[in-house]
Amino acid sequence: MTISEHFRNSAFWLRDKLHGGKVAAALDILNRIEGEHGMSDRDIEAYHDEQLIKLLRHCVETVPAYSELGCLLDSAKPINKWPVVNKSMLKNGGEVYMSDKYDRQNLVSMSTSGSTGTPFTCWQDAEKKRHVNAEVLFYTGKLGYKVGQRLIYFRSVVKNISKSSLKQLLHNIFLIDCKDLTDEGIRSKLSEIKRLSANGGTYILSYASTLDAFRKYFEKHGTDEARQCKVLGIISGSEMLQDITRESMAKAFGCKVVSRYSNEENGFLAQDDKENNVFIHNRANYYIEILKLDSDEPAEMGQIGRVVLTDLYNYAMPMVRYDTGDVGAWQEVTVNGVKRRAIGQFGGRKVDMIFDCKGNAISPHAVTNNMWKYPFIKQFQFIQEDSGIYTLRINTDNPVDEGELINTYKAIVGQDASITIEYCDEIPVLASGKRRYIVNKMRAAKNQK
Repeated sequence: MTISEHFRNSAFWLRDKLHGGKVAAALDILNRIEGEHGMSDRDIEAYHDEQLIKLLRHCVETVPAYSELGCLLDSAKPINKWPVVNKSMLKNGGEVYMSDKYDRQNLVSMSTSGSTGTPFTCWQDAEKKRHVNAEVLFYTGKLGYKVGQRLIYFRSVVKNISKSSLKQLLHNIFLIDCKDLTDEGIRSKLSEIKRLSANGGTYILSYASTLDAFRKYFEKHGTDEARQCKVLGIISGSEMLQDITRESMAKAFGCKVVSRYSNEENGFLAQDDKENNVFIHNRANYYIEILKLDSDEPAEMGQIGRVVLTDLYNYAMPMVRYDTGDVGAWQEVTVNGVKRRAIGQFGGRKVDMIFDCKGNAISPHAVTNNMWKYPFIKQFQFIQEDSGIYTLRINTDNPVDEGELINTYKAIVGQDASITIEYCDEIPVLASGKRRYIVNKMRAAKNQK
């Protein structure tokens, strides 16, 4: 750390101490539960039971939407009987999902872009915000980060970015617009990384599609420019990080690369570790369930379902059994010598799940991994038009054996599938800066009816 970074670090913790040490306390909870020597499953279950009953009682007493659910509090595992909600319900319900104990003027608003789902604003109280701050420190800290060190965010920079230029400077955070992903744009970003990392180095947070553009650039131009940058760690989020992209970034910048599962309305839900895209979920701040795609019953181990969470610390706008719109499946992993559940087969948004000819859900990894054998394809987008009908859009300057490509994907979706290949000059980036590799028009059309 540089002298200025040490100063920022000391100033942050002094300020927290003067305000009661609440970020430190929230970080301590994360360390006790998700740290190297975390709690036992039995202790975590007891912790969840305690936090859930406090939250549910608060909901019954102060949130209009839940005022008639008090009869559930005396039942065993009342959370299992609580209704599942989603973005549309929270957005359209308005005040009925807000606690009447809080003045909205004292709350923090967190707005989602809605680029791959329903946009809406979530309100967080001060205590919840402190837990989110602790999540940043804990999960970025797994790469060696300490508060005060430099962070570069690659994101779509729009007018409503919450941090002003002064706050960015004070917090040592720099936002770089990720919209221009041409070779010239990547070259400019590498020059900026080199400049910003010259002294103490920097950590990078980025969309996976932005990192994939860097990979394509390195394949064409080499990694000499990247080696002039001092990158201490890279965190990918918002989209699925392909293994080939992760490996490329780790090799080019000489640092560890992880993928994080987070959202604007809650915070840092999970992060992968030893296994790529197998997410170790944050049990300290969230109670997470995976429910079946077509019902509110728990999914079996390994069965793809809806990721539903209960935010344990947002009391202003309690998000109880909140359907995130994401899909994944429980799988067993070993963490610090202990077996536990993690979220695997992570499929991103439910609206972008695709299905084979028999109606079975398909992991997006099956689609994206097949592209590794076609390095000359710059970009792709796999679209489900209808049941058994698909379009593969590709951006390439090289000839393609269409028959081979179609057969490659028929092996995934079924031999009876109808697959059309379309050529394009660019797969557009959404206003949020993300790029959708997988699109389900069939589900979107169904949802509009």
